Amino acid sequence: MFEPSALIDSMLDAVARRRGESARMRAVTSRVAEFASPTQARLAALAQDPDARTIADQFIDSWWSDAQRQQRTLDRADIGEVIIGAGFHAAVYAAVRVRAGNPKPLVLEASGRTGGTFAMTERPVFHLNSHTRPGLAGPAGDADANLNYLPGAPIQTDHLPSAGEYQTNTDMALVIRLALAQYADVVTNASVSSVGGDDDGVLVETEDGPAVLAQRVIDARGIGDPVSAKLTNGTTITTFGQFMARMATIWPLRGIRRAAVIGGGDSGKCAVEALLELGPQPFVSAAGLDHVNRIDWYAADLPATCEQWQIQMRGRYQAIGHFLRLGSRGGQRLTVIARRANPVAVPDGALVDGRMYDLVVLCVGNTETTIDGLEFDAFGEYTINDGTSIARKHVDQPVFRVGPHARLPFNYQERQDGVADLPGNAVSMFRTSGKTAALAATLPSLTRN
Repeated sequence: MFEPSALIDSMLDAVARRRGESARMRAVTSRVAEFASPTQARLAALAQDPDARTIADQFIDSWWSDAQRQQRTLDRADIGEVIIGAGFHAAVYAAVRVRAGNPKPLVLEASGRTGGTFAMTERPVFHLNSHTRPGLAGPAGDADANLNYLPGAPIQTDHLPSAGEYQTNTDMALVIRLALAQYADVVTNASVSSVGGDDDGVLVETEDGPAVLAQRVIDARGIGDPVSAKLTNGTTITTFGQFMARMATIWPLRGIRRAAVIGGGDSGKCAVEALLELGPQPFVSAAGLDHVNRIDWYAADLPATCEQWQIQMRGRYQAIGHFLRLGSRGGQRLTVIARRANPVAVPDGALVDGRMYDLVVLCVGNTETTIDGLEFDAFGEYTINDGTSIARKHVDQPVFRVGPHARLPFNYQERQDGVADLPGNAVSMFRTSGKTAALAATLPSLTRN
């Protein structure tokens, strides 16, 4: 049970004034007794209505970007904890921390929108990697666990409508944003330039705003920026983020007959799904008008046949494998090419190994954003009593790295359970969320001298 924050209260009132209560929303609120609180029921009802979601999204963004409110937040003299980044792990930390009775942390987000990778678009463009089902967080292989669980959040993805087997990126974005709206003071468009400690605390400096003096800093920046950004032109050669932004527009596949995807990680798989029309379709897609005839997938260590794919790939991506075999007319729409490739932009397209493509999507990884004072070499593993590494701690300062950004090694139990068998699990939410929650639950409360 929780009392809604001023932001959530105001947001719900704004939705009620502008949208009222649609039939879909009433269907949820009629079951209010089955929710943990009336506020949770209202939030779940809001999520059922696309127009209500849009109003809520716009209200939250406007609240956090308001210049006067930002100034008042940054001018506070009693800032205890600062979180850098406003994605999944920032929300986990803030929710667990505040639910334990600690003050709200200050969250500094470099962009104008919170939610991290899941909020890269306002419309659904890719699916989550795990089934959404009722239940609490748990390890992979636990049939009763909800691997998309965000500890302490006002609502979970299993409260949201689902038209398929897996929820979408915007569903998780909503859960993250509502958690931050409830449990944190957020300032957007606040890019941190340096972090340094002295006898009074940790000084966090931003590029265009005032410095903030904190007692503890949580570095929750995620996996970083695309390493391929300098190779793209945003039209015929794009990063994964640029391609997904395109997928959120009308007729996103228009003019694409032959495409290439470079990189075989989760981003590459989501890009291939989008090109095969297996991903979410926020706008109408008509195969008779827009249809990608051929997709060449340049990636090492991926199965090249349907049979191999079905054996080696987890269920989440099984549908891709069907396109690795000959179609009814003899053609093969998807081909895996096991080598590295570098695209070159040319008029009206791009070249890869002499082949011409209408579009090339680069999904070749990310690189850490540089912040003075937060170099990775300055951090060591931070463990709890049972020896489990849950974060990294700065050698001199009360600064902690969490989530995929911490690059935590697999422990013995994770190797025994097979979690370490998939390299991608190193940055998966189900593996890292519990560690961030444990950090928030075990760090001592802050007291000022």
